[in-house]
Amino acid sequence: MSLTLFKHTLKRNWILLVIFFGVLTMYMTTMMSMYNPEDMAGLVGMIEAFPEALRAAMGFDALVTELTGYLASWLYGMLMIGFPMVYSIILGNRLVAKMVDNGSFAYLLSTPVPRVKIIVTQGVYALVSLLVLFAALFTVGVLSAEAMFPGELDINAFFRLNVTTMLVNMVVMMITFFFSCLFNETRLSLGFGSGIPIMFLLLNMLGGSAPDLKILSDISIFGFYDPVNLVAGNSVLGANLVYVGIIAVLFAGAILIFNKKRLPL
Repeated sequence: MSLTLFKHTLKRNWILLVIFFGVLTMYMTTMMSMYNPEDMAGLVGMIEAFPEALRAAMGFDALVTELTGYLASWLYGMLMIGFPMVYSIILGNRLVAKMVDNGSFAYLLSTPVPRVKIIVTQGVYALVSLLVLFAALFTVGVLSAEAMFPGELDINAFFRLNVTTMLVNMVVMMITFFFSCLFNETRLSLGFGSGIPIMFLLLNMLGGSAPDLKILSDISIFGFYDPVNLVAGNSVLGANLVYVGIIAVLFAGAILIFNKKRLPL
């Protein structure tokens, strides 16, 4: 890895990270401020009025009333997947395909840094940026909970929730990064890098809407991700190992493909 290139990439992309951190922080603090342990029955009643299939598709089939489960269901069930997915799509494309497409990658290849080292650095930045994002969100969540509802948040469960959510989003990041390395044109990189994660998300939602469609969830990368069950204490070690394996395979594949392919520079 090239530390100089890492710093250069950080300089070019840190604003994007700050924007998404700001948006997610706003949603987290807003959702937390809406939590009222004395009025959760009304909220549960409202959700129960939804059709069962819609509740399951949106991740509200397991209704909870304590703070950690409330955040897992209302915030981590969809928002902490959807918004970081947009971040991953934008960043993954910017790190390679966009630079190749506009010719700026030629600058990097003109330096004495080997091609493999360049692409490893770009990939490491992509993963580290998500690590920083979720570490910061975890900190904000803990501090906000302690300020608003002292002692209500199960910090250990909330930490496990953030780790698994981070790994899920790292898989999405590596999907977009893989296609950014595979294609030289932004339109193709964005088309596949965004289309496949969105397809997986839709498959998971459809699979959760009816028992007969569960196979759709099983083939989705989000099928292993159940934030409510996670904070309830169910083991997610197997799912986490699967996500780590997918991340490693996609990262290695991206490096091998980019190192071998011809660039139109």
